[in-house]
Amino acid sequence: MSGLNLLVFRGDRRPANGKELKAALIAQLEQLRIPISPRALLDVLLLAGEFECGVADAYPETANSCERLTDQIADALLIGESAASTNPDFQKPDLQSLLNSARALPACEQLSISTPEGFAYYALHPLAYADVIEQIPACERLLVVGIRSIGTTLSAIAAASARARGIITERITVRPQGHPYNRTAEFTPEQMAAVSRAVSMGASFIVVDEGPGLSGSSFLAVAEALERAGASTEKIMLVSAHEPNINTLCAESASRRWQRFRCMPVASEVRRPAEAVDFVGGGNWRTKVFANESQWPAAWTSFERLKYLSSSEGQERRFLKFAGLGHYGDVVFEREKEVGAAGFGPMPRMESDGFISYPWMDGRPLAATDLSPTISARLAEYCVFRQRAFAVELSGLDALQQMAEHNLHELGLDMPVELRIECPVIADGKMQPHEWLLSVGGKMLKTDSGSHGDDTFFPGLTDIAWDLAGAIVEWQMNEEQTTEFLNLYHRASGDDANARIDGFIKAYAVFRLAYCLMAANAMTGSDEQARLQQAAANYRSILTRMQACILSVAV
Repeated sequence: MSGLNLLVFRGDRRPANGKELKAALIAQLEQLRIPISPRALLDVLLLAGEFECGVADAYPETANSCERLTDQIADALLIGESAASTNPDFQKPDLQSLLNSARALPACEQLSISTPEGFAYYALHPLAYADVIEQIPACERLLVVGIRSIGTTLSAIAAASARARGIITERITVRPQGHPYNRTAEFTPEQMAAVSRAVSMGASFIVVDEGPGLSGSSFLAVAEALERAGASTEKIMLVSAHEPNINTLCAESASRRWQRFRCMPVASEVRRPAEAVDFVGGGNWRTKVFANESQWPAAWTSFERLKYLSSSEGQERRFLKFAGLGHYGDVVFEREKEVGAAGFGPMPRMESDGFISYPWMDGRPLAATDLSPTISARLAEYCVFRQRAFAVELSGLDALQQMAEHNLHELGLDMPVELRIECPVIADGKMQPHEWLLSVGGKMLKTDSGSHGDDTFFPGLTDIAWDLAGAIVEWQMNEEQTTEFLNLYHRASGDDANARIDGFIKAYAVFRLAYCLMAANAMTGSDEQARLQQAAANYRSILTRMQACILSVAV
């Protein structure tokens, strides 16, 4: 984004044990029962795609067996979804053949994997990439090229859909390299042989990925690599998650380059539960809970989870939120279920297509002006609960430290920041007053408690002091209120955060400042811009006061 060099998105690549992933995949297959439900197959497909991607990155020479299993699962899923097949030879693999393929997977050691954001955060369903195959011009042969990471799974579904329609199909995956705005792509010798074979037989080519993102350079890198390998431009098609505004893509000469290829975005209609009828995502939920627009909190609406309300007629009205497909959503559901069982939030219910629902509760969102000793005690009690319920193993906070130092420097806030880890957790990450609801019965309940501490933004896994700092900043606690709040937490948890809280207040405030500035820049010209700029000013004032205190002590 122009003029801003700030860190708000965290890198999500993490080490994983390949043998453990393989064992988990086999165990998941062993749990399937005939008839196999499409939801269970989708869960297995997501795990297989993740494993294939990790192996292809680390051990490309052994990736073929992984590709075969992912393709088999994709074939089975399409038949389970009653996909129309014009290919009489298209057979649904049986469970034993899937298990045999899984057991034949390579026993890799260390892999590096990342969370596919579309599946985990943005309600991108793999089956949307099956339908788009109907749009490609008639052809007898097709080479599907998936862009890793998420393009691994998406390309498997696209290839399965082509096979179901009688098209002779091969599939490969690549990972473009280089600067995000100037990616390049290279094929392995084996992949080059597949491309050359496809060219010689007059095949068509589709490039499959979730994007395009800000630059479009990954799509362009792969399409142009196919051209260099002999594919004709008119036979190369880009299958994307949305129709891009090519004039805003950041890659060099992106608009001219993109127009040379045909782009086929998948259907924009999201797969969701039938009862999800009233869209309240994109910040629209604020119209349901605030009396007037002047009370609305700022929101980077394009990064919100999808949210809906069920119909107000007949049964109990429910609030539905996308939590993640397969195991990505399962972990969110389990966390929110623990929060509900402990009495801190509404009890969730698992729905279809990666959604979770909650009973719609009458009440009002809280504000910082509501802060009282009772509310402070409730906040401390909640942090104690998270410290115990969502503890994790974590050796350091290097990425978070780098984020804080970088953003402070970029924003002209010259002050030291030290982050020490004592109680690592999956943080809530959203301690703002409006994230708490005061029910008509007078109970203070936390909403949206399962996902924000482990999504695409900072902090990721961190110390519980992140949520303590969030509460102090967002509820505008003064020195006396802060001391009492931390003492309440200390007495109940045994963890004295006083020695490390200043560093986390700085890190939290500068992250939120950077986040709001990035969001305001992205939403220039919208009604949201002013709210985000005001929020950014509030966070900056907190840091400016801390900076002034440091300078006065130094003098």
